[in-house]
Amino acid sequence: MPQQTQQPQYRRTGSNGASDSAGEQPAVIEPRAPTPAMYWSQKKAWGTKPPKVRSQTLNAIGSHIYVFGGWNNSVCYNDVYVLDTEAMFWSRMRTTGDQVPPCRAHTSTAVGHRLFVFGGGDGTQYFSDLYVLDTKSCVWTRARVTGASPSSRRTHTCFHYNGYVYLFGGGDGHRALNDLWRVRAEPNASGAYEWEEVETSGGRPFPRGYHTSTLVGNQVVVFGGSDGQECFGDTSLLNLDTMEWTHVSIDPPLTRLAHTATLVGMYLFVICGHDGSDYSNQVLMLKLDTLRWETRTIYGSAPAPRGYHACTLHDGRLFLHGGYNGQEVFDDLYTLDLSSYSYLPQVPEFVIGCHR
Repeated sequence: MPQQTQQPQYRRTGSNGASDSAGEQPAVIEPRAPTPAMYWSQKKAWGTKPPKVRSQTLNAIGSHIYVFGGWNNSVCYNDVYVLDTEAMFWSRMRTTGDQVPPCRAHTSTAVGHRLFVFGGGDGTQYFSDLYVLDTKSCVWTRARVTGASPSSRRTHTCFHYNGYVYLFGGGDGHRALNDLWRVRAEPNASGAYEWEEVETSGGRPFPRGYHTSTLVGNQVVVFGGSDGQECFGDTSLLNLDTMEWTHVSIDPPLTRLAHTATLVGMYLFVICGHDGSDYSNQVLMLKLDTLRWETRTIYGSAPAPRGYHACTLHDGRLFLHGGYNGQEVFDDLYTLDLSSYSYLPQVPEFVIGCHR
C-alpha cells in the first residue's frame, strides 16, 4: 500500500518572515502544510546525544525520553541517554547500582518512574536477567527473582497491564518462541520478583520475534514479526482478562518486521520496518474498530526507510530515533506531529473490530 503524497501548499515570505510586499527583501518560498495535516520533521537537539544505534529502546516518562542500549553493528551499549523534550537537550545519565551488561534487542517497559529491562543480548550471548532502573535516583537494580522464569532471549516484546509486566515471544538463537510470561511490577515481602508462565486458550500465534505487542484497553495486539524464515503480516488479539487469543484477518495482509506500532486513539500507527523484501518509511494506520488499514497524506521530510528503530508517543508527537537500513545505522531524531490526530487519545472507549 503506497504512502499517499500531495504537493504541499506554499507561502511567500520576506527575509523577516512577514508577507512580501514592495520595498522588502526578495521573497522566499517555503512549504506550509494544511493545519489538520500530519507533518514529519527532523529535530536538532543539543547536548550529549546517543551514538548511531539500532535495536535500542525508547520510553517517555513525563517530559523526558529515555534511550537505553542498542548497537552500531560492531559495539553494544549499556548507556542511558535522556532527552528533555521541552529544551530539546540530550544528556547521558550517570547511573549507580548494579552493572547492566551492554545489550540490544531487549525490552524496556515503563512502570511509573521505573524502567523494567529484560533480556536482549550481545554477540552470541542471550540474556534472561531483569533489571530495574529508577529514573529519579538513577539507580540500577538487578532484580532477584523466585521460581521459574523466562528463558534467555531477544527480539521479544513486553508491556505493562494491571500491575504486571508481560512478555511474549522472541528468539533464543536456535528457535523462535511464542510463550507468554508475566512478572509482578512490585517485589514480594522478601524483596524478590515473581515470574509466572501464563496459560492461554484459543491457540497462540506462531513463534516469532521482531513483532510488536501494543496494549489497547484490556487487550494486546500482536502484529507482524518473523520466525527467521518468513516475514509475517498476521494480527492476533489477546484478552488479558480471559487469557483467550483471537486471530483476525485483515485485508490486505501487510507484512512487517522490525517496525514500531504505537496506539493513538483508535488507530495503531505502524511506522517503518521491513516488509520481507525491503525497508520502508511508510506510516500505516490500522483503524482498530474496523480493522482496516488506512493511509494519510503526511507533509514534511520523512525519515529514510529503516527498521530496528525506536518510537514513542509524547505531547501529540511521535518521536522516532535511530535504526538501520541494511547499510547504515542512524543517530537521527524525527518527530511526527499528529496535528488533529493528537486529540485521538480522548475518544471514548471502543471495542476492537466493533464496526468491521
